[in-house]
Amino acid sequence: MKSTDATRLSIVLIGYVHGRGGIQTHTRFLAEGLRERGHEVHIFSPPPMAEHGHSDESDGVHVYSGLRDLARAIRGARPSVAVVVGTGWKSMAGVLAAGGDCRKVFFEVMSGARPSFLDPRMLVRVGFDAIVGQGSPVTRRFVREFGWDGPAETIPALPEPLERQFTIPERALRPVSDGIRFVYFGRLAPPKNVGLLIEEFDRFANDRATLDIWGGGSDAGRLSELIAERDLQDRIRLRGRYPEGQAYIELLQGYDLLLLPTIAEEGAPLVLLEAMACGLPFVANGMGGIPDYANPDSLITDGTIADFVPAVQQMAGRLEQADVDPARLQLHYRENFGFEKLVDRWDDFLLRTAGRP
Repeated sequence: MKSTDATRLSIVLIGYVHGRGGIQTHTRFLAEGLRERGHEVHIFSPPPMAEHGHSDESDGVHVYSGLRDLARAIRGARPSVAVVVGTGWKSMAGVLAAGGDCRKVFFEVMSGARPSFLDPRMLVRVGFDAIVGQGSPVTRRFVREFGWDGPAETIPALPEPLERQFTIPERALRPVSDGIRFVYFGRLAPPKNVGLLIEEFDRFANDRATLDIWGGGSDAGRLSELIAERDLQDRIRLRGRYPEGQAYIELLQGYDLLLLPTIAEEGAPLVLLEAMACGLPFVANGMGGIPDYANPDSLITDGTIADFVPAVQQMAGRLEQADVDPARLQLHYRENFGFEKLVDRWDDFLLRTAGRP
């Protein structure tokens, strides 16, 4: 519903928007959705890191150079509400310059863990009005570990709204008699635990199954060596960076089961929502907010990695018995995590936080 003059907000979103990643995706598309609701939205971002090579200076994006610059820009925007996405000292401290008329919100997209006493998220207790967790386990953990006693809410981050930008066919279940096509999408880093998929491949894959690993990162070399050591080059492939848009949808719909064996301190990886949108079932280790993505056509462990391979074996059996419904999975996504649903939840929360009817 489009805002009226009485409910129109001036909103500041503070988060890194250069390159690709969960924070970038969420910030860009939340801004887009809130603008469509009639709100004025400004994005304030730190400068791009060297590996991203360019600055996102699209409409409504302001790149700040330091704490003083950020504080000045926030005051100039005169926001009704400001939302910080990320954990930097500058963003956490800069929003406090907005003054008492601005309601200040911190959005926790990580696991809610507090790894050290000197954590910038401790500043929530100085002048923030509410916190939001990306998943319910994340919210509970943040409240506990940071001693937060104010308003706390759980709202998922926004994935790329594939269903609104591109065509997503209703996916039918593919017969897997010629072998299950397993896939991993994401960063290749030790905490993502992708090596487990290679080391345990023979436990969950029959002699016709394949595994494609999409993404890049510091673990790529080690994973390549693991594949070679086990002489699995014909069945497990490192595919590099995956495409975007319609090509990404077609890629997701061409696989049978997405695997996410993470042991990282997770928030809730957006790739699981993108898989749901395309009707691709998954097995995930239930770290952070991942359990909130539970549905009848996927399996999520309780975070015990020893249970991951048995869960994959169970889902493989269900695929062989055609006991998975991709259309039901896509409906679950639309009813719970679709773009309009999530923007509505954020819109309602921000209006309540700002004290608007």
